[in-house]
Amino acid sequence: MILRSTRSAPCRLRLPAAILTVVASAPALAGTPAPLYHLVTLDAPGGSAIAAHDINDAGQVVGRYLDAGFNGRAALWDADGTLHDLALPGLGDGEADAINNAGQIVGAFNDYQNPQAGLLWDPGVSAQPLVLTADAGAFVAPLDIGDGGEVVGGYGQPAQERAFVWTAATGLVDYGLQDANMQFQQARWSAVNASGVLVGHWNQHSSNVHAIIGQVGSASVQSMSSMTEAFASIATAVNDGGVAVGLGLAAAAPELVPVVFAADGSYSEIAGATLDQDNGCAAAINAAGVIVGSAGIGTASGCVPGLKAWVLRDGTVYDLYDVVDDHGPFASFQIGRAINAGGVIVGTGLTADHETLSFRLVPIAGDPVFADGFDG
Repeated sequence: MILRSTRSAPCRLRLPAAILTVVASAPALAGTPAPLYHLVTLDAPGGSAIAAHDINDAGQVVGRYLDAGFNGRAALWDADGTLHDLALPGLGDGEADAINNAGQIVGAFNDYQNPQAGLLWDPGVSAQPLVLTADAGAFVAPLDIGDGGEVVGGYGQPAQERAFVWTAATGLVDYGLQDANMQFQQARWSAVNASGVLVGHWNQHSSNVHAIIGQVGSASVQSMSSMTEAFASIATAVNDGGVAVGLGLAAAAPELVPVVFAADGSYSEIAGATLDQDNGCAAAINAAGVIVGSAGIGTASGCVPGLKAWVLRDGTVYDLYDVVDDHGPFASFQIGRAINAGGVIVGTGLTADHETLSFRLVPIAGDPVFADGFDG
């Protein structure tokens, strides 16, 4: 891979007309429909605060839980629910943030004495993680890993974070900032797709955030559009078709709402995706254009667990808590965090005791007898 130091022309996302129609017209569902998903609870015996962060197409889930000593454990759940603790480089707090279709996992580790380290677990190579290094004294925060092994995220000093891409061939490469002359600026990539399209956000310390875009192999951070520069916006995910989602400032009120980004970098609100709340975010999108997220995120500047979780599918926004076959130990769902190609969703919710717990929602296949509208 050749890295070019010159600034390349902006890479723009192409938004299918079908997605644009859904964004403009999708209503929140009225009433309680038939179950669309089967609920599976992700367990960590003896652990607490279980948080699922990502799922791959094989159904493997990664995330974090607290052990009996309240240390964070980086976790992998197989498709059958079997839990594996991922090895850490020492005593401290760890988490797994993303997994690709090759089973490679990225996450972070904090030993409470040194800056946060980035980790890459590659089961095909070693049970021990590779520590992703940067400048001395700099923390590393990987947020996603592409199917080609590209690790993306942010690294640096507090309030001076810079976007990076790591590959086995190049190591950690600094993709820089939106404007190197702007004081207290920071940037990070949130996601990468199979074509190497990067999305994320930049901001000044204690200031509004703005969506950015880039391309693996071209070490630069670029604005998505004049709209994203003028209004608060974050790109959280991009699918292999190049469609990005996230959150942005609504036109009618100063609230961050779930959005889809168009080909020119502007964004449109996903109608109905705030449910009965004032704000929300879109956290993930799969190849089929099914989107998941959270509603009621408060004043947060990112896609964080809120008061409700939702999914946009077949032109309709659903409150996920209303379309599962069983609620199990959950009193509420907070966010649909990730979704794979098969439509399986993972996310977090709360129990009646306000404990954080995670779920896997498996789509319930429709009965083929009714597919053509006839009974019998």
